Amino acid sequence: MTALRLVLLILLVTVTAKSQENSTGQHPVAPASCPVTLPPQVPFTPAGEHKMDQNDKSFWLGTDKLWTTLPTSGEVWGWGPRAPDSRDLTAKVFWGSVDFDYRRKEDYDLKVTGRRLDGEAPPLWVDRVTNALFVPHAAMLTGVYVPSPGCWQITGDYRGEKLSFVVWVRSFKQGNE
Repeated sequence: MTALRLVLLILLVTVTAKSQENSTGQHPVAPASCPVTLPPQVPFTPAGEHKMDQNDKSFWLGTDKLWTTLPTSGEVWGWGPRAPDSRDLTAKVFWGSVDFDYRRKEDYDLKVTGRRLDGEAPPLWVDRVTNALFVPHAAMLTGVYVPSPGCWQITGDYRGEKLSFVVWVRSFKQGNE
């Protein structure tokens, strides 16, 4: 019985410490060597979308031909350890374009690539493009699978229009890796 109480006490202390850590809202930040994409000096708002303000935690990036949203922190994704050859989802990325029509199959030719900037890593893997409907708008949606935490440049290419951004992918397990 004493062992059970000790285990429960340790569990309670651990959960309390984790909840306090999470309640501060502090996340590991990207190192200075990772040039994460931050909001542009002149804000961009895609046609037909709402204007972001300083209270929003994200911003629009791109042009009317290809855009996405990013968090103002520059940290987009958390990365957890994966089994070898795993395709565990790292993030969903939404891409918009005034030219995108979700009803036409030929409009799903968005290509997304990425590379790690701060070290060697296998290339990221991208799921097939599908749509996400936000009445009255639609966006292109794809899952991105990053093989390791670190500094990553992600590039979308839709009908010759390219958009790149840099994110810090932090490790859930090791904090600021």
